[in-house]
Amino acid sequence: MRKLLSALLLLTLLAGIASAETRNVGILSKLNMSQEEYSELIANGRRAGTWGFFTSKPAAGEIVFKFYDTLQAMQLALNAGEIEEAALPEVVAEYIMNVTGQYKVTSIAKTKPAYLAFGFRMDDNGKALAEKFNDAILNMKGDGTLSVLQGIYIYDAGIGDPETITFRKFDNVDKKITIAVTGDLPPIDYVAADGTAAGFNTAVIAEIGKRLGVNVELIYIMSGARASTIMSGRADAVFWIQGFRDVKKHSDIPEMILLSEPYYEWNEFLFISR
Repeated sequence: MRKLLSALLLLTLLAGIASAETRNVGILSKLNMSQEEYSELIANGRRAGTWGFFTSKPAAGEIVFKFYDTLQAMQLALNAGEIEEAALPEVVAEYIMNVTGQYKVTSIAKTKPAYLAFGFRMDDNGKALAEKFNDAILNMKGDGTLSVLQGIYIYDAGIGDPETITFRKFDNVDKKITIAVTGDLPPIDYVAADGTAAGFNTAVIAEIGKRLGVNVELIYIMSGARASTIMSGRADAVFWIQGFRDVKKHSDIPEMILLSEPYYEWNEFLFISR
C-alpha cells in the first residue's frame, strides 16, 4: 500500500497538475475553530513551514476546508461534487478506499502528531475520572496492551465488521461510566450497521473498564456533538477528540474540556477523491 501511495505522489509531482485554483476539502468538524479559521491555520502552516505541514501539491493551491459532523455526510458531499477531496487519517482513508473501491489518493499531508484521547468535564468529578483513565492508559502502554490492540484492530484488521467486544460485568458496582462514541474513524472508532460499537476504541474502553473495575455503557453520537454531550452530563467521557500538538489555539478542544493521555497518534493524512 505504501509503495502504491509513493508512486501516486511521484506521478502527481511529475505531472504538475496542481494549480492555484481553490480546492474544497472535507474534514470532520472541529469544535474550537470555524471553517475559515481552520483553513487559515493550515494555509499559514503551509506558507511558513512553522509546524511541519506540507502536501504533495504545491503551496499555490489554496485549500478551503468544509466541516462535516459525520463521515457519511462527508462521503455524500464528495460523491455529489460539493467538495473535491476529503482529508482523513491514513489508516481511515485506506479502510474507506478498500471497502468502497471508489476513491483514489490525490494528496498526502504530514503534520505534527494528531491524537486520540478521552475527553472529560473540567470539574472535580471529571478530573478524578481523568486521573483514573490516565493511570490505566499509561499502564496499558507500559505492559504492551495498547500495541497489541492496535495490531489486532487497526493494522491487521480486515475490511469486514470487526469482532464485537464483550464488556466485563461487575456485580455490586453502584455507578456505571457512560462513554460516547462516534463511529466516524473506522477501523479506529467503529460502529456496525446494527448500531453495535466494535473495533479498537471499543476494545480500549473494555480494557479500561476491566482495570478500573467499573461497568461501562456506550452511547452513539455525531462527531460535532462531542462537547455538548459531555457538558450536558449525558456522558462521563467521550472519545475521538483529536488535534495537533504545539499549536497556539487548539482546533478541536474547547476550554471546558479536559483531555486524558493520548492512546493513539498519527502524523499522516490522505486526501482522497473520486
